[in-house]
Amino acid sequence: MATSELAKFLEDVDEKVLECQICFNRLNEPRTLACLHSFCLSCLENWLKKNKKISCPTCSKSYQIPEGGLKKLPPNTFLNNLLETIEQFTNTDETKCICGKEGQSKTYCQECRRYLCQSCSDPHKNIPSCKNHKLHSVEDVRSMSVSEINAMHPPLCSVHNEPLTVFCKICNVAICIHCSIMDHKEWEGKDKHMTISISDAFKTFKQTSSELKKVATECTGKLNDNLKVMTDRVKKLDEKRETSLRGIENHVEELVARIRDSGDKLKGEVEALYKIKRKATDADIEDVTTSISYINTNINLLHHLEKGNEATAMLSGNDVIRALDEKIKEASEKKIDGNAEIRFVKNNQQIASLHESIGIVTQSWADCFELKGSENVTTSETINVKIIKTDECKINANNIKATLTQPTGETAIIQVKEDDNGDYTVEGRCTSVGISKVDVRVDGEPIKKSPMTIKVEKEGLLRTIKMDKSVTDVVTYGDDCLLVSCPNCIYKYKHLGEYIGMVTLSKGVCAFYLSTKMNNGNIVFSDNSNACITICTMNGEVVKLIGKGVLTSPRGIHVDEESGVMYVANGKNVAMFNIESGKLIKEIAHNTGDCQDVALTREKNILIMYYQQSCLKLFDNEGNFIKILVNEGVIDGKVRYAKGVVVDDNDNIIISSDHKLQLFNNNGKFLKRIDQEKDGLDRPFGLSIISHHPRRLAVANCNDKTVKIFNY
Repeated sequence: MATSELAKFLEDVDEKVLECQICFNRLNEPRTLACLHSFCLSCLENWLKKNKKISCPTCSKSYQIPEGGLKKLPPNTFLNNLLETIEQFTNTDETKCICGKEGQSKTYCQECRRYLCQSCSDPHKNIPSCKNHKLHSVEDVRSMSVSEINAMHPPLCSVHNEPLTVFCKICNVAICIHCSIMDHKEWEGKDKHMTISISDAFKTFKQTSSELKKVATECTGKLNDNLKVMTDRVKKLDEKRETSLRGIENHVEELVARIRDSGDKLKGEVEALYKIKRKATDADIEDVTTSISYINTNINLLHHLEKGNEATAMLSGNDVIRALDEKIKEASEKKIDGNAEIRFVKNNQQIASLHESIGIVTQSWADCFELKGSENVTTSETINVKIIKTDECKINANNIKATLTQPTGETAIIQVKEDDNGDYTVEGRCTSVGISKVDVRVDGEPIKKSPMTIKVEKEGLLRTIKMDKSVTDVVTYGDDCLLVSCPNCIYKYKHLGEYIGMVTLSKGVCAFYLSTKMNNGNIVFSDNSNACITICTMNGEVVKLIGKGVLTSPRGIHVDEESGVMYVANGKNVAMFNIESGKLIKEIAHNTGDCQDVALTREKNILIMYYQQSCLKLFDNEGNFIKILVNEGVIDGKVRYAKGVVVDDNDNIIISSDHKLQLFNNNGKFLKRIDQEKDGLDRPFGLSIISHHPRRLAVANCNDKTVKIFNY
């Protein structure tokens, strides 16, 4: 029975996961590098002796030798559990009782992980420390599947030999209850420790894993599409090569022998162009094939982690997610050149002299143009793609044809417009969620990077990031990270919701409203406790205090590094400071209400959000009042107890007010409500634009301790 169960188990496991890529045998004492590739410990030791350094045999990334040698490399718990399970099925001596009586075992203790004969089983039940141990009959164990046996043996703490029931979010490691008390106290450590139950951590892991698998599946679909394009490209290159060579040969035969050298030269140009394109295409195919294999292997690994034990998953799951996320981004950012043109153009003019060329080798007019635009939009966004000239060429817009394929499969012709720079643009809109394609052709041939694949995403709530404390503001930094103020600390999260660390603030500092990260990497926030604006590094080191003794109730901030001015909503007014010197420039909007937040429009006019008055006012860049853009009220298009305001790259205005998020144009005209009642916005505070394509924002939802991310 064990043999058949083992065979069935191995059918569900990718053998490559259990295979060392150095010796190509089953892993023995596997050790894992930071790139998540695992190898036998002895193989790595031999590899080090041979190469004098640790570089991954699979991906060639180099790593430092850990202090204490290669044995200190982290073991792969998931692989160890798989290997241990296989060992249990193949080792017949394991059924001996611990007293040594062979073949007389009657029960199996799940906690002790030992077989017991009848004589040992009865006393075992009466030992106080073993009172709660779960015993299984040998017959039941033999009838169990490998997965069931594996589930009986969750990994134990290597220090205390206790179950792993706690997860430290700061150290990113599963621990036992003793470790949480002794080594992971929440009040100690550089960044302080943050522990949650292993079950809660596993729920977060499964949610992140599920989202990432969807992205990974979409990525592999896109890569497979690219692979098909490149495969077709190779076929077309071969066909065009043959066609061009035949054309050259036929034309050369019509000419006298004295111009044969010119024909040979042209053939050489064709061969050279073909080799360059073929070499590049072969390299692209190999790269994409490797990416698909890597992503599929990790999807399979995530699949088994989700089905496996919680603690096992949390020991290595986040590393798998991080590596897979990085690979998906790397693969998604890679641009594929789908052009496969090699063309011979005959010189039909009469040959005036022997030194004239008999023709030229070119690709096509399509090679003179390239598509450029965003590859992600929401259903309410206009798809705007530019057709950029890569070479000097004169062609009429009528010779350029463009089509837009909707996610539903419907295809329509879209107009090509010429701008003032002599470039061309095409626009369109998709109302369905899915994958859309823009195909642009010149004289029937696709231009570079055509067709362009565009992902159309739904509007509304995208995800919710749960926090342990009330949140007051959120801003984006880097490509895919968020800073969240809570308010006596600042946490760092990925857009997908993964916690990645925190900025430790000095004692007594209270981060209330944040500003986007400065060009030099520093963070700016309003400190209510000390009535000033604090500029600090990402390590929490204070660089500068602004407004000390001037500000009384600092709230929302807008930093305009282009002009060197910082705007601070300060209760009864808005204060303007020189960022470099920290000196007050002037105060505007005196005694006009309770100034809560401030932002700038595209024209550098000043938007001031009022909390008690519940309205949005517009001032010019000198601080002179222009008009009220949005008035008080509870219906859509009005605001009540507004907390935050931002302006997107279309100069539209987004306001967070009591229980809602609303979008207005730059004249204050109501466009739409971004959230829905079911989204559960409860006292939204600060908000931040985190992506322009697709249009996406994050909002700090104070009362329910969450950050909510919306597409709009």
